[in-house]
Amino acid sequence: MRGAGSSDDRAAMLEALRADLTRRRLLQTGLGGALLLAAGAILPSGCARYSPTERPLRFLTRKEYAVVTQAAVRILGLPDEARENIGGFIDGLLAELPSTTQQQARLMVRVVEHGTHLFDLKPRRFTRLTPAEQDAYLRGWMESTLGARRVIFRALKTLAALGYYAQTSSFEAVGYDGPWLGRVEASAPFTHEEPVALADALASWKAR
Repeated sequence: MRGAGSSDDRAAMLEALRADLTRRRLLQTGLGGALLLAAGAILPSGCARYSPTERPLRFLTRKEYAVVTQAAVRILGLPDEARENIGGFIDGLLAELPSTTQQQARLMVRVVEHGTHLFDLKPRRFTRLTPAEQDAYLRGWMESTLGARRVIFRALKTLAALGYYAQTSSFEAVGYDGPWLGRVEASAPFTHEEPVALADALASWKAR
């Protein structure tokens, strides 16, 4: 059976992510999707209160990086030290996506970060909650009766999984032993014969 970290699985997950990160996909969920789009457009995007990252970012702001990495470790149940590696891959992945998909990703992140005020009536944003509160908050997105929230959670989960499976340290956990190319001898063990004159080859063939 193909491992969960195989290239085919990652390609399928990336295609699912692109499908979820579209304006049309949220609007298809009804009024709730339209309201989330409107809320995301007016929510603050500044990142002055967020810590600098250890590595240069290609697409994400410090704020967006903090949200997606914290969501990833909570969704996958990983230790906090896994955030940097996962976050670096997610940042690079989003940097390669179309601009319309990037815009939706930014909107999604803002809604998740500040949705604590809208949905749970909490005074603190997502990244300032305790781990237990973050788990409960994300579970609310996963199990929400509002289809748009479930779509956004699914996109977050897909980003988390893509960032995790990209790490070689995850291969054993998902039953994937890594790519074969470069680890095994790619050439076949051919036996090369000595060249034979054409006339001799024809005579041998006729004698059969």
